[in-house]
Amino acid sequence: MKFALTLSAMLLMGCSAATSPTPEPKPMPKFDKAAMDTLLSTAVENGDVIGTSALVFNEGQTVYTGTFGLRDRERKTPVTLDTVWRIYSMTKPVTSVVIMDLQEEGKLKLSDPVSEYIPELGNMQIAKMGEDGTPSFEPQARPITIEDLLLHRSGLGYGIFGPVNPVAAAYEKAGLFTPEETLETKMTKLSQLPLMFQPGEAWYYSYSIDVLGRIAEVIEGKTLGEIMEARIFSPLGMNETGFGVRPDQKAHFVSNYFIAEDGSFALAEDGQTSPYLNPDNKFQSGGGGLVSTLGDYARFAQMMLEGGVYNGHRVLDEATVELMMQDHMGQDKPYLLPWIGPAQMSGFGYGGSIEIADTPEKLAKSGKAKGQWGWSGAARTVFYVDRPNNAFGIIMLQFFSAEDPQIHDDFRALAYEQTKDTAP
Repeated sequence: MKFALTLSAMLLMGCSAATSPTPEPKPMPKFDKAAMDTLLSTAVENGDVIGTSALVFNEGQTVYTGTFGLRDRERKTPVTLDTVWRIYSMTKPVTSVVIMDLQEEGKLKLSDPVSEYIPELGNMQIAKMGEDGTPSFEPQARPITIEDLLLHRSGLGYGIFGPVNPVAAAYEKAGLFTPEETLETKMTKLSQLPLMFQPGEAWYYSYSIDVLGRIAEVIEGKTLGEIMEARIFSPLGMNETGFGVRPDQKAHFVSNYFIAEDGSFALAEDGQTSPYLNPDNKFQSGGGGLVSTLGDYARFAQMMLEGGVYNGHRVLDEATVELMMQDHMGQDKPYLLPWIGPAQMSGFGYGGSIEIADTPEKLAKSGKAKGQWGWSGAARTVFYVDRPNNAFGIIMLQFFSAEDPQIHDDFRALAYEQTKDTAP
């Protein structure tokens, strides 16, 4: 286990408690709480969201928390700070931290072939789509590496974007997300599918991080949930985060919605009858399976902001955090989905996207400033870590939609305006 030596501990080692100076309390950084309250409450009142909670952290202190609207529209129960949210792909940064922790311990190298840990993924075919939409196949030019998985450049598909071509349809039909099977079984299914392109050729959002979860299981001989609990959740006090909803959390579990064709919200999954409540579920998705609370995920974000340490416990070395928050994908390879890439002035690091440049227009529109690292979840949860400005932000929503809701950009823009470093 890793522990960071706090300033107070170092002082006590050098002098007695009687002579140790009492630290002055830090003044609370300025933050326009009323403006953020108005932004979020108006989104609820206008029907743009059913319920939301948000947190902003700046200069070592939580400067804003707010909860608005309903976590369960049908039962009219409000969002509270202990509301449990499906964070879906905000699981990916957590799994990536596990991998980087194992790398620090010398249990793996980022250059390792995936087949060293999961042999059945060592000889997948690459599908090339013909002009008539029929795929042809060719062998891999090189193995998939762990770094390829971290960067979504493995060539793997996902099966969550619809049957847009025969390969996507095959991923969709493969049952890669069924709850009754373990990650080990999912790897066998995955091995029977083709890659979409040669490893390293492009960025495509994929099943890669689920494969990383299985690699962690192979190395440690434990389930991914057990690994996360030991390395992250227990040390950081993330007691409400896991791959299922406990009975004592049930009353706080949010219902999930989707935007219907007429623009209204329709129930997608009732929080009180959700599959997440089933203790027999075996699939622990490293790419999207966690539930968490606003406060729990803030502990994870703070650990990353503070260079891998939280409340005296070190999860990662600071150099590793800095490495994760660099653009390793680069800008010279194609991004096959429009979310990030050169046109958005963003790239991809380990576990999340990284803003590589900004403009006054970009900052005013979305608050996405150079150096910010983070990711989002399918039900419209978002977090970012802004190490250049010593801040982070999290906003929780719970619905599926074709486009990102405007509240994402509005929240980040307002939070950035309040937390940016104005010193010369």
